[in-house]
Parts: sequence; structure tokens; C-alpha cells
Amino acid sequence: MSKNAKLLYCILGSAVLALLNSSMLSYARLGMFPGGYGGNIFGELIVLIANILSLIGFILLILFSLILIINNINLKENK
Repeated sequence: MSKNAKLLYCILGSAVLALLNSSMLSYARLGMFPGGYGGNIFGELIVLIANILSLIGFILLILFSLILIINNINLKENK
């Protein structure tokens, strides 16, 4: 598998992590607890973990995208 394909898979995984804070998934997290997750410590922990993973996903998405762009620029220069 080429380096570009591996980077694209990393970007795809990072995008999935970044989408953890989408509205569709936040409604799913809210639906796990009958009274909402406001007073439940387990619910607040799930939301905090999802927020941290989403932030990591955005950071990785930016990082892998930049690596892919730099890699492709270097490939063009070498040809």
C-alpha cells in the first residue's frame, strides 16, 4: 500500500473522530439517559470523553492533511 493511501485512511479515521460532536451523535448520547445526562456523572463522563476524542480527531485531521499535501508536493518535485 502506498504512503498516500495510508495517509488517506488516517484522514478518514480522523474525520470519523472529529464527527463525534455532530448533532446526530449528540442526540444518541442524550437518548442513552432517560432524564438527560446533566445530573448523571457517567453521562457527563461520556460527553467529556467524546469532546476530547473529537478535538484529537480535528488535530489529527489537520496534521495528516498537511503531511499528505507536503508528500504530494515532494513527489511532484522529484519527477
